[in-house]
Amino acid sequence: MRECEHCSGLWLEVAAFERICASREQQSAVLGGAALSPSSQLHANSISEKVRYAPCPQCGQLMNRINFSRCSGVIVDVCKGHGTWFDASELRAIVEFIRAGGLELSRQKEKREIQFEREQLRLEQMAATQRALSRDAFTEETRVGGISAAGALLKFLID
Repeated sequence: MRECEHCSGLWLEVAAFERICASREQQSAVLGGAALSPSSQLHANSISEKVRYAPCPQCGQLMNRINFSRCSGVIVDVCKGHGTWFDASELRAIVEFIRAGGLELSRQKEKREIQFEREQLRLEQMAATQRALSRDAFTEETRVGGISAAGALLKFLID
């Protein structure tokens, strides 16, 4: 973990952040030690108004900005291979989100969305199969009808 003295931001490597997300003891340490001063709150609010992409402190590549857990409302900067940058109050907000059950609710929501998408795909596959069967039946009916009509025409011409 690294802290910026200028903006009170934190850099956590992937493993350290995963431990915080999983361990209530480490979450308590974050909540206990991350009390916000009014000046850091003002700084965090002014930063959130301007969207800018920050480089990863380890590799220098621009990090992706993501909404933690897709629904927390906390936008963090992530380098997939190296870690996550948290502006002044973001880590505390994420820990509070996790403690309030937000991570579990997010996972349940994601499972429901996946189940819904699977069901939609299954229904679309069934509809496509039904259309193919109908098209094949129509084609066979048309072919039989065409042969019958051709036979009647030949019979008329020959007689």
